[in-house]
Amino acid sequence: MKVLKTIFAFLMLPLVLISIYELIILFLNFAIQSNMAVAPFWIGVIVYFLFQVIFFKPMRTYVFGHELTHAITGLLSGAQIKKIKVLKNSGSVTLTKDSILISLAPYFIPFYSLIIIIAYLALGWFTDPQPFYPYYLFLSGFALSFHFALTFYAVTIGQEDLKTYGVFFSFVFICFINCIIISLILILIFPQYIKLNNFFNAVVINTFLTYKYILMKISHLFNS
Repeated sequence: MKVLKTIFAFLMLPLVLISIYELIILFLNFAIQSNMAVAPFWIGVIVYFLFQVIFFKPMRTYVFGHELTHAITGLLSGAQIKKIKVLKNSGSVTLTKDSILISLAPYFIPFYSLIIIIAYLALGWFTDPQPFYPYYLFLSGFALSFHFALTFYAVTIGQEDLKTYGVFFSFVFICFINCIIISLILILIFPQYIKLNNFFNAVVINTFLTYKYILMKISHLFNS
């Protein structure tokens, strides 16, 4: 089964690489088009990276969100939680069932970013959220930076979650779903700057052209 997953992951590489490229382009275009009104977001991104470089990695906070994401994804998938443990640099969740989404969810779901978005949207039910918008942008940038930095760190030091379904397949899967989730979050936060169809249309069209080119090369190779 892991062999099949590895082959599937290899076949997905063009799609994943194009998704990463288009996400980078989306970020760059957003940075160019954005103005001082969204400066708190970029400040939040930079502040977290500086915090981690200068001070420390907030691993307990990361582990808490990581394990809670396992647990919530498990509950939504119909599993029951038997045990949850959070330590300074490690943690675990024991569930009655497992799946690829449950195992890998913490690596592509930015837990704290979603909490911030939900809290801001909920605030609108009680008061005008506009005065809090700069703080919302700062925290959103801070949380996304936190997700990227510590997810990258967690993957590079090795995780048992990735070995369950094959490290290569898990890595490819995580990269692809991260591109989708992060693009959706950015579109949700900045609908006036980022359009849903622009990113996904570019991914679909360029992926189609890339696979078409690859198939043409393979066909030409076998016919020559």
